[in-house]
Amino acid sequence: MSEEILRFVDTIHRDRQVDKEVIFTGIEMALVSAAQKRYDQEEGIEVLIDRLSGAISAVRDGESFDPREALGRIAAGTGKQVLFQKIREAEREVIYKEYIDRVGEVFNGTVASRKGGGLVITLGNRAEGFMPRGEQSNLENWNEGDRIKVVLKEVNLQSTRVQLLVSRGDEILVRRLFEQEIPEVSDFVVDIKAIAREAGNRTKIAVATLDTNVDCVGACIGVKGSRIRNVTDELSREKIDVVRWNDSVEVLIPEALKPAEIASLELDYEAMTANVYVTEDQQSLAIGRRGQNVRLASKLTGWELNICPITTEDLERLREKCLEQRADDMFGDRLAKVAGDANDASASHNPLDQLFDSPASDGETKTEVDEYEDGTVVMGLEDLPGVSEEIADRLIEAEIDSTEALLEAGVEGLSAIEGLDEISARLIIEKIQEIMDSVDSEEE
Repeated sequence: MSEEILRFVDTIHRDRQVDKEVIFTGIEMALVSAAQKRYDQEEGIEVLIDRLSGAISAVRDGESFDPREALGRIAAGTGKQVLFQKIREAEREVIYKEYIDRVGEVFNGTVASRKGGGLVITLGNRAEGFMPRGEQSNLENWNEGDRIKVVLKEVNLQSTRVQLLVSRGDEILVRRLFEQEIPEVSDFVVDIKAIAREAGNRTKIAVATLDTNVDCVGACIGVKGSRIRNVTDELSREKIDVVRWNDSVEVLIPEALKPAEIASLELDYEAMTANVYVTEDQQSLAIGRRGQNVRLASKLTGWELNICPITTEDLERLREKCLEQRADDMFGDRLAKVAGDANDASASHNPLDQLFDSPASDGETKTEVDEYEDGTVVMGLEDLPGVSEEIADRLIEAEIDSTEALLEAGVEGLSAIEGLDEISARLIIEKIQEIMDSVDSEEE
């Protein structure tokens, strides 16, 4: 019996990865339980097994006895239950410790069976995952024995087992597939900023990079779609839109709504809602089939998007209104003061340049500056729409630090400055021109 015990312990240890000490303890508890059942006695029974030889020593009320003699049919059945329960508990702990730190990993498994609308997936020799219907793609139909790639979503330790919840519908699977198929993503050259997915229908993924030599969208798609095709093939040809991430929501929303062309935006930053104006021919494309495109774009950006059709005439009026409102908000009283100073007879130079002159020190008289010399401190650029201190520094580095330089750069030149978009550039030019026109009219 000693050799049989050692063989049994070794087999369970190898097959189920359960610690030998746990198995020895389980056998001891099983023999004690059987003896208690046989002698109808709760206390005074002890059983020990030698870990090296497998020899059993049993004591009842201080006297030795052979536990095999106590193993009647009922007592043996009770002992087996105790032993197997102990082994199952140990095995459950082993599985839990193995998988709890692997949530978010992709596993290759095999479809074992169907359970209701879900699938039981064999992940290894001892572990099984369950994929409910809600975590599946409606493009896919799996049969028993099929090889399947799933992502581990949750690990739940229950009283009798460990439940491994796996998925093929979660956004994490798309992220992991991109990391496997696209070296720039796995090497952190391209960063996946956000993913919005409706499994089996469509996915939108926003990417960015700090490397100016890398096209983040092109890197994900590959030559003629060669890279992204590997991902879509794994997802049963699910459509994937790769868009360029931008920290400015004014740029990100039009990107997220592609392939639709956006005419204009009206943003409510407090409520994080946006009215997206599109021409009638772009309305259905912006909304998408059953509202899918706008719904995914909302998830991707974190904003509630309302698609609003608009005519060409209404669009022009809306743009004029938005530009005027943004000018007033951005320039504020500073522009009003500059325009008012045009009436001052002593102000013979262009008053708009006062925005960019260095302020006079206390006790000094501010003199007219005909042109900017090297080392001149340029002030007031941050008063322009969309211009922060960092952007103002970039304008100075680009020598766009005067009225003439701003007008010469134009919309195209200003929008090329990092941090300035086309709308802000157009607003700067139009407002400068407006003030210059008002100054000319005053002089006449």
